[in-house]
Amino acid sequence: MFDLISAVLNIVLFVLIIYLISRVAHFMKNVTGKLNELDRKIEEIKGSMDKDD
Repeated sequence: MFDLISAVLNIVLFVLIIYLISRVAHFMKNVTGKLNELDRKIEEIKGSMDKDD
C-alpha cells in the first residue's frame, strides 16, 4: 500500500520538476529575446545619432 502511494508521489514530483524546468527555460528564452530586441534598438539609435553628426 505504501509502495503504491510512494510511487505515485514520486511520479507527481518528477512531473512537477520537469514542468518547473520547462517554465524556467521558457522565461529565459523570453528574456533573451527582449535583450536582443533592446540591443537592436540601441544600435539603431546609435546609427541615427551618427548620421545626424
